[in-house]
Amino acid sequence: MVSDSVSREMDLEKGPTQASYEEAVPGARGGARGGLDARDALSGRLVHAVSVDGDFVHLGDRTYRRAELANAFAGELNPGIHPRPPTNLANPVPLGLASFSYCALVLSLLNAQVRGVTNGNIVITASLFFGGCIELFAGLLCYPIGNTYAMTVFGSFGGFWISYGALVMDQFGILASYADEPEMMANAMGFFLAGWTVFTFLMLMCTLKSTWGLFLLFFFLELTFLMLTIGAFVSSENVTKAAGYFGILSSVCGWYSLYSGIADPSNSYFPIRAYYMPNAPTV
Repeated sequence: MVSDSVSREMDLEKGPTQASYEEAVPGARGGARGGLDARDALSGRLVHAVSVDGDFVHLGDRTYRRAELANAFAGELNPGIHPRPPTNLANPVPLGLASFSYCALVLSLLNAQVRGVTNGNIVITASLFFGGCIELFAGLLCYPIGNTYAMTVFGSFGGFWISYGALVMDQFGILASYADEPEMMANAMGFFLAGWTVFTFLMLMCTLKSTWGLFLLFFFLELTFLMLTIGAFVSSENVTKAAGYFGILSSVCGWYSLYSGIADPSNSYFPIRAYYMPNAPTV
């Protein structure tokens, strides 16, 4: 009874998706002889010889291409970089990257006041529909393909674009409610942006073993939110302009990651490659 209890506790610690040794190897509880048989069965599945021959990797008596063994790690946000098992579902990551990159570019150009544009109401339609609804939709579509990271990023930033659109719309009356208290409005906006600064930093930490394009996207995006937060607290137009330029760089990295993931010799004469960061989990 004690051993059964300990075994159940160990299984609970592993989580519901990881089988215990006894479940994975039948006969593991069958005493000394059963345990030896079970270990012999398990050792038969282990790969004792690994060799590399150009683009081919030999694992025991099986041979695979390098591309087939690229690890689809939890932090993947690069379409086509880490191949997944064949599925009937399309990959929604390119849609999410396109939605984010477009809206980030438009809003950043407005924040930087490029060509003297200071009225940013044009971004409302993009933030509500393309940046909001479409990106949220892409995030939800990442659920059935098992991409937890992309689901979290796209779903969260889809909510950001929708909330930002509601914030600047006159119909919601949010900005008008602070009309008589501009200092309070600046602090409240700083609080709003500070939360996204923290969230973006956490997502940035999950790109350290990804590609340079994805890492730089979140690195510049983190600087964008940081500058926007500081600009809101100190009411500095120059700091907000700096945030706009960092946002433009983040958008460019998003476009690069998008194109490098979907362009290949089968559909383009000008494919580009994604460059892995040090210690990226690839073969």
